[in-house]
Amino acid sequence: MTLALRKSLVASKRIVVKVGSQVLCQRNGQIDEAVFAALCQELGELLAARREVVLVSSGAVALGTGALAQSSVGKQALAAIGQPLLMARYRTQLGESGVQVAQILLTHADLADRGRFLHARRVMGELVDAGVLPIVNENDTVAVDELRFGDNDALAAQVAHVVGADALVLLTEVEGLYTADPRQDPSARLLSAADGHDDAVLETAGAGTSQFGTGGMRSKVLAARKASEVGVLCVIASGKRFGVLGALFAGAEVGTVFRPVARRLTGKRSWIATSVRTRGTVVVDDGAAHALRAGGRSLLPIGVKSVEGRFQAGDPVLVSDLRGVPVGRGLIRYDSDEARRAAGRRSDEIINEIGWLPASELIHRDDFAPHKRQGS
Repeated sequence: MTLALRKSLVASKRIVVKVGSQVLCQRNGQIDEAVFAALCQELGELLAARREVVLVSSGAVALGTGALAQSSVGKQALAAIGQPLLMARYRTQLGESGVQVAQILLTHADLADRGRFLHARRVMGELVDAGVLPIVNENDTVAVDELRFGDNDALAAQVAHVVGADALVLLTEVEGLYTADPRQDPSARLLSAADGHDDAVLETAGAGTSQFGTGGMRSKVLAARKASEVGVLCVIASGKRFGVLGALFAGAEVGTVFRPVARRLTGKRSWIATSVRTRGTVVVDDGAAHALRAGGRSLLPIGVKSVEGRFQAGDPVLVSDLRGVPVGRGLIRYDSDEARRAAGRRSDEIINEIGWLPASELIHRDDFAPHKRQGS
């Protein structure tokens, strides 16, 4: 499996590279000049080799911290200070290689709306086709909790989906995913390949965060899992290793590569799986769960056991089975009150209970993205 994955990585045409604050910056918030120069050189080399590249870059908060002595300023204000400094550094460094850059700032709401998602896809596609390097970051100054991606690993996975990437490279300060934390267990070994949908793999990742960032190895495995659902090959590797990008795309056994699922989601279903945030949960019986997992079936109200949360018709919801295991995500055709009253009922019973039939299906099959389980 590993050799085939490495060959696929070499053949990748469109690539998203994500670099974290811990890679780019020193503990005082200043740019690590050697690492930054090496990264920009490698990005320029990928573009010169006629690969299409999008960069997701952290570092704005760290640079803002380094530029401002006041400790009372919050992270959103620091991001506002640091973001133009970060872009100026990229523009100057990459400009030496003749690379033009463009800034793109996103919130979760930008991709959760289907129309804005498609607009972002068109604009980023135009930039990439023109040979420009889009540099993406979360729009921290306006992003409140409900609009946040959570971390730039999650953002990078969604950007990979937006641009239709072949590969996603998550650069971190360690060599890849280990069987245990190598800082605590000297016997820990680096995994050359892994399955992001294996919960045992997720458990080995831990949940640490960095001084300036919000991610950790767990967030990277979750990003690899999300990217794989839309057929994107993902690799976690060390951004501190000089020449890492060139090595990866030359086929060297560097970092940890995650295989994409065999049956990739496309179109609207891929958007539902990767870009929307659920507003509630619908718990279904075993028969409905099996039908949804098998694919090609809609969810009928009669298969619903309970409804949690508050939502409107058209909102995304999580569908889970009786044991709490996710079945998938879908756009629901009932509001939460109607869904509760319709749960477990046939169409004629719903009409008697509600007074009308909002829809024959609670979630239509075209609006449902099944959850990918280990081995699927």
